[in-house]
Amino acid sequence: MAEQAAAPPQVPTQLIKFSVYLYKKEDIPYDEFLNWVTKEYPSKAAPIMKRHGVVQWTQTVTPPHFRTPFRAALQHMGRQQWTVPDYDVVMSYWIPTPDTMQALTQDPEWIELEHKEAMPRANMTIGHFEIGHEIVQFGEVRAEGTA
Repeated sequence: MAEQAAAPPQVPTQLIKFSVYLYKKEDIPYDEFLNWVTKEYPSKAAPIMKRHGVVQWTQTVTPPHFRTPFRAALQHMGRQQWTVPDYDVVMSYWIPTPDTMQALTQDPEWIELEHKEAMPRANMTIGHFEIGHEIVQFGEVRAEGTA
């Protein structure tokens, strides 16, 4: 019986990190928005994301009380042109291909969730996208944040 040659090791595909920077609507209190975005929304959104192949999803909340001190620190450092944006949350998705995000955002269940849940709370007239590859220089363990 002939021995089969071992398959070459699979080179991991570098994931794409796609981040969306969102502002809450002015009439929504920050604590209410924070509760919705970190506790209510994830249980509804995560299953749809997983179905479309999103590998990882994180949220970075940016409390208003962090902004002013960091703006002052930047000025003190002589970085007058640097900014600390007023984003309220950053949603980061790790995806295999841009097609993953396209398929997710065209899913009727996702569209319905965005209309019923996100649009009443998030200011969809402004925002920011970022897409690229995250390069971790050191560290493996991430502390789980609490909102």
